[in-house]
Formats: sequence, structure tokens, C-alpha cells
Amino acid sequence: MACIKEMFEMALRDGIISRSPAAHLRRVKPAKRIRATPSFDEFKAIVESIRSQKFNGHDAQESADFVEFLGLAGLGKAEAAALRQCDVDWKREKITTFRHKTKSGFAIPLYPQLKPLLVRRRCKDAPNERVFKIDNAKAPIADACHRLNLPQYSHLSFRRMFITRAIERGVDVKVIAEWQGHKDGGKLILDTYSHVNRAHSDRMAQLMTDGLPENVVPISAAVSQTPTHRLTRRGTVAAYAKHRRRSSPS
Repeated sequence: MACIKEMFEMALRDGIISRSPAAHLRRVKPAKRIRATPSFDEFKAIVESIRSQKFNGHDAQESADFVEFLGLAGLGKAEAAALRQCDVDWKREKITTFRHKTKSGFAIPLYPQLKPLLVRRRCKDAPNERVFKIDNAKAPIADACHRLNLPQYSHLSFRRMFITRAIERGVDVKVIAEWQGHKDGGKLILDTYSHVNRAHSDRMAQLMTDGLPENVVPISAAVSQTPTHRLTRRGTVAAYAKHRRRSSPS
């Protein structure tokens, strides 16, 4: 359609026609494709299926750990392959990584779900050694999906699973964007994962009742349980003034 419209516009500029019959045409924005994303249970099944294989071109444990890292860290295969022992800051519980697509570095937390895996692969005496010895696990992933009768997921599928799971668990989208090294405050994630946000929004809407949900503590009750040492500035001043009035001579 674009080529036809440009052709008529050229003819219009050259004076061959007086008006373009395609002037009213507008480009139709294609619907966004929702790519197949594994559930967390499917992800764990894939990891275990890879781990259970005796031969898969290289060490099955290595491949399984590589795939497990993708899903638990929410990073891509390039970031995983480039990760070195010194990039894991155990004291601050941070991981420094580099997004090759955007040519920018960023840090992610050492998530509780990820920590046992990296503890297992920790090598204190070789800070410059790669955490993983392989660059990808394409064949093991494909074989595991075939064995489990699952869609043919890719490395990127596990990052989508991480983001989807974070949204469903109520993690702020801006925080998720920071974890992904995005600089747009979550705009891309909101746009790409709008179908997940709708489902999460529907669940959150159930909290908006005329009563109080069971998991919410009323503010008045929370204040009454607050220790005296956590009084507000105004409350502290008022209490001090009252004490002065009582202790001052009449």
C-alpha cells in the first residue's frame, strides 16, 4: 500500500494527475503478536529435563544451569554468556551486567530465587572466569520442549516469563524496567505486556470493595500499635509540652 501511495504522490508532484486517489488511505497498524511464554512450572520442567540427559552435545548440568539462570535472572543469553565471577557482588548482593543490544551496563539484584544457583557456580579464586562455559543452549532447549510436548521456546522466552511473573506478583513496572536495563521508566514493558497487566489489574480490582480486604490493616489500628518512640514530630512536641505543663510549678 505504501508503494502505491508513493507512486500516486510522485505523479501528483509531476503534474500527471490533479489529485491522488490514494490520499485517503492510512497505514493499518498490525496487531501486536503475543509470543508464546512458558509458565514457571513449564520452565522448571524444561530445566529438569535438560539436567536429566546424559549426553546433549556438552555437559547437561552446564546447559541446565545456563537455562535456569536465564529464567531466574530475567537476562538474555548474551548477558549470561558474558557474565564473569567478578560481576557478582556478594557483599552488596548485586550483579553487574552489560546489555549488548543497547551497549549499556546496568545492575540487577541478586534475587533470592537466583542465589542458590550462583552459590553453586561460585569460584572465589578465579574472578575473571566466566560463570558459564557455554554461549547458548538452543539445542538442549529445543530437545527438552520436544520431549515434554511443549511449544518450541527460545532463550528469549524465559526472559518474557520472568517479566510476566514479576508483573503478576505485583512488582512495580518501573522497577522491572530497571531490572531489564530499560531507560524509559517502564513504557516498553507496559506496551509489550499489556495483556498481562489487564489480568493483574482485574485481580487488583477485587480489592476495591466497600469493606476492608483481609490482608489490609486499617490505618487507625496500625497507628495504635506504633511504639511511642516512632511518634510523629507533631505528637512528640505535643507530649513534651504536656509534660512541661504538669511539671512546672503553679
